[in-house]
Amino acid sequence: MKPQEAKGVTWKNLLIAAVLLIGCVVFYFGVYRKANEPVAVLDRTNAAPAVHTLSEVTEILMQYDDFFTEEMVEHLSLEQNFGTYIIPGLKSTRTVNSKTGQSDICTSMTPQGMDVTEDSIFVSAYCHTKKHNSVLYQIDKKSGRFVKEIIMPNRTHAGGIAYDNLNQVLWVSDMLNGEAAVSLYTMEALENYQYDKTKKPLPFLETHVLEGLARNSFMAFRGGSLYAGYFSLSGDSIINRYSVDFEINEQNKEEYEELNRERELFSNVAIDQEWADILSQVQGLEVFGNYLFLSQSYGFSDSKLRIYERSVIESEKYSLKKKEEIKSFSLPNRMEQICIQDGRLYMLFESGAYVYRGIPVNCVDRIISVDLKDVLKNLD
Repeated sequence: MKPQEAKGVTWKNLLIAAVLLIGCVVFYFGVYRKANEPVAVLDRTNAAPAVHTLSEVTEILMQYDDFFTEEMVEHLSLEQNFGTYIIPGLKSTRTVNSKTGQSDICTSMTPQGMDVTEDSIFVSAYCHTKKHNSVLYQIDKKSGRFVKEIIMPNRTHAGGIAYDNLNQVLWVSDMLNGEAAVSLYTMEALENYQYDKTKKPLPFLETHVLEGLARNSFMAFRGGSLYAGYFSLSGDSIINRYSVDFEINEQNKEEYEELNRERELFSNVAIDQEWADILSQVQGLEVFGNYLFLSQSYGFSDSKLRIYERSVIESEKYSLKKKEEIKSFSLPNRMEQICIQDGRLYMLFESGAYVYRGIPVNCVDRIISVDLKDVLKNLD
């Protein structure tokens, strides 16, 4: 055999091996990890970081110095845990098997929604393998301590949650009979819930279809209105604003502790009053003062925090596209819901979930909170 032929065979073999290796990697991370959970080691919801130490997360954030300016970093260095909160449950979450209803441990919970109350941070998560019921994690806002998990009655994606401070309820993104919907919990019910006592998921008090949406992917509540929109992978999407005419069904309220039946369809909780065109791949929104914030992410590409003047939404129809934004910031990949409370901007990431953390490219397994003043200063 001639030397040239031997060399050609060698390169051909290397190419085949490389293709096979890439195929195995794609299958493992793109298929296998999405359908299979690792064996549970703990018998409870984990409260420790799933991937990184605080210093490692800080190093990741420092790469995004357009957002994390020297002044912002200086302020964060004076705060507890650099202004971060550990996302619980990423390695193990106490929940129930969605088929049997029996207690189980899920190791593939994927965080999606987040909102902040006066005392707590709530995070929603769904089982990526679809074997378990979705959950809410309650975190003490002051100490950062994990308080408890609240097991929801279904496998809702729970892409967004929204704290209604006016009516003391928590809205949860949901689906009902294939339509975009929103379900709700009273804050009293969330505070009183203890799985150890009931051994059952906490039923929603009410569920309402949202008119004008294909899906309810993310939400925010501000000034008596519920803002909701849906995630679109490639095409444009929309946000609707709903005026919430809220009144808890008194019969449900009285029977709430015994409520364990099919959810009813409560028609027209709110009819969309205005809508906006938005970009694709939007994962979260927040409305605050004269500003509207959108988080945009997909895959391993950097996330975007896009900020708009809220004055443009006076009309019934408006646009929130790239050309209308005041400014955008790059942030680590897979940013989900964002919210503002008590002068702070909170950002949730899903990259610490089992299905994604196998390739820890700028993985963030914590909620990041920063002083809103530092963010707005960066708009100049």
